[in-house]
Amino acid sequence: MVIAHSDRADRSARASSWLPDAPWISAEQRAWFKEHVSGWLGANAAMPVLPRPRPYVPSPRRAALSRDRARSVPEFFRNCLRVYEAVLSGDVLPAVERAIYGGLPAHQGLEFHRALGPAALTIPLSFRTDESMSGKLYEVQVPGSGWGEYLLLSDYYATFHGRERVGTDAAGTAEAYVGALRRTFGTDDPCLMHLVDTSSGQTGTRYFIERARAAGARYYGADPGVGAADVVHIKSHFWQALLTEFHSAQHLPRAANEPALYDRSLNWLFTTKVMTALPFWRLTAEFFTDQDRDLFPYTAVLEEDGVQLPDGRLVSREEFVAEELPGSRYFLKYADADVARGSCGQGIHVLDGVSTQSLSALDLAWQESGEGSTWIVQRAVDDTSYEVDPDLAGWTPKLSVLCSLGEYLGSLILFGKGPVVHARTSVAATVCAQTTAPDLRIDGAMA
Repeated sequence: MVIAHSDRADRSARASSWLPDAPWISAEQRAWFKEHVSGWLGANAAMPVLPRPRPYVPSPRRAALSRDRARSVPEFFRNCLRVYEAVLSGDVLPAVERAIYGGLPAHQGLEFHRALGPAALTIPLSFRTDESMSGKLYEVQVPGSGWGEYLLLSDYYATFHGRERVGTDAAGTAEAYVGALRRTFGTDDPCLMHLVDTSSGQTGTRYFIERARAAGARYYGADPGVGAADVVHIKSHFWQALLTEFHSAQHLPRAANEPALYDRSLNWLFTTKVMTALPFWRLTAEFFTDQDRDLFPYTAVLEEDGVQLPDGRLVSREEFVAEELPGSRYFLKYADADVARGSCGQGIHVLDGVSTQSLSALDLAWQESGEGSTWIVQRAVDDTSYEVDPDLAGWTPKLSVLCSLGEYLGSLILFGKGPVVHARTSVAATVCAQTTAPDLRIDGAMA
């Protein structure tokens, strides 16, 4: 069967329409996006990013919080491993194992992790936080999407607003990333494998790879002479793919002696959202510090016999609705192993304690919890976009910090009209400049 294609002009016209119309984007800027992305990824390639008019210049406080993620989040990860070790040794109740590993297929569960030995005792090396502008982390994605989009927007703002105002550009960030790879692996030309098809934003991932290649990294499948045995670092956006990629029989045995081989850790613990509840849960709180707890808004596991409140009391579903929800808005999140339910902004509900939809979602989650699924509730942080971008008053901002191999690389802000902001539903984005604004009443300003 022969499929007829439109002529080149028609395809070019369609490709240029991916950047939504916005009054602040000039014809010159629109042309820059098209030519820039196509130049790196091939004719008519596109990334659906709508940039706000200017980068966001953070206050010194907000900038310091973001940079400190490269230290504070790995410390939290290491304390999560203390929970894992306690699960292995039986020093915590079985409910902890069920909440973390219970939803996995039997062949990937706790005994599989035990058989991995030291390979399951590594922490993620790259991560993206999802946090409020005030600095509370809703989630930590390993590694998450948005890396290529950050580089693209950095170049865009550096081109039209000046690199000195943004403080970086795509080349500078890519060089910082490759520099971290060189220090970690002790080689000038680190060889990577990136399982691109596991990413929810594959165009952005491809763009990040091309910028990293230009900075000196080499990639399996892209650079001549790089074989599977040459790979020193493997990145995947999907945990199970590490166990099934074509060369896994060659790579998995290396993991015990090469702790940086896998970017995201072979331990499922760092994939599940229940990780954010562990510092508060009475069954695991002893393994964490107050600094760990300060990273997150209050988060709790839905248990068969109730839910723990911030004051430590275990209350019933009825008491939670009557006592906690009237004064605090919560998110209800699926935190088990079904990726189709718990990724890309799915499996998240807003609990207002009043609407039928909200209460029905809570009832269903509690029922599933009793049947063995893991759900969490997390206090919402009321952020406003006004102080970030006055033109988006009433919208929800989500700031994401990107860190890799101990280095802070940058921060991206997405804006959405609803309470749950995700790249596939957000309508605008900007980057945090790596310069700072005076720490005045507002926590930063548009440049």
